[in-house]
Amino acid sequence: MDQQLQILINREWIAPWADRVLAFLSNYGAWAPWLLLLVVLGVIFGDFKLRTALLTIGLAVGLCDGIGVNILKHAVARPRPSQVEPGVRYVEMGLAPAHCPKIVGILSDPKVSYPHGTNPPEMPGLLLADAPTGRSFPSGHAANNMAVATVLILFYRRGGWFYLPIALSISYARIYTGSHWPLDVAAGILLGIIGGRAAFWIIQSLWRLWGKRFFPAQFATHPELI
Repeated sequence: MDQQLQILINREWIAPWADRVLAFLSNYGAWAPWLLLLVVLGVIFGDFKLRTALLTIGLAVGLCDGIGVNILKHAVARPRPSQVEPGVRYVEMGLAPAHCPKIVGILSDPKVSYPHGTNPPEMPGLLLADAPTGRSFPSGHAANNMAVATVLILFYRRGGWFYLPIALSISYARIYTGSHWPLDVAAGILLGIIGGRAAFWIIQSLWRLWGKRFFPAQFATHPELI
């Protein structure tokens, strides 16, 4: 089932526009600097609730990526589809012109290559590339972004749901581009939900324990985080 679904998403449910958009979503280096800029602006100009949410997100990502994903990747050591599965399309974002931010690469044609086997007859011009490195289970992209979505929903309720489609799109993109199996992404999503809720519980517990002592003014206004 896992392999069959991966084949459908990666090789059959495809389109040129999807190659471009999903390769961009899958490319952490393209959008991470701009996301970091938003975080910095949120810390500087945000209110107590936003700053606490960002702190919780940082802890959630640390729990998910730094502990959960890292431990499971080394314990399971599952290879990526593009490392072992013949015929997998490995889709990468196009290159940005020199001296331009990496995000500009979305305007260039994406690079589609086949790390294993030969190119299909109907696509003779595509590249035969080396397989990417790294372990596959679970998906760190899925875990981290679902952790962000979980924290935002906990803090902002209905307003936090706006990030859920983004997190799910990034997760889907990891399958589409040949980087992960569907099971890797499903496990990453579950890990992200657990990590997001665990981070919120930790921050909430610490605030109840020490907030009044060290931040009396803020605690008087916000005895609970939500």
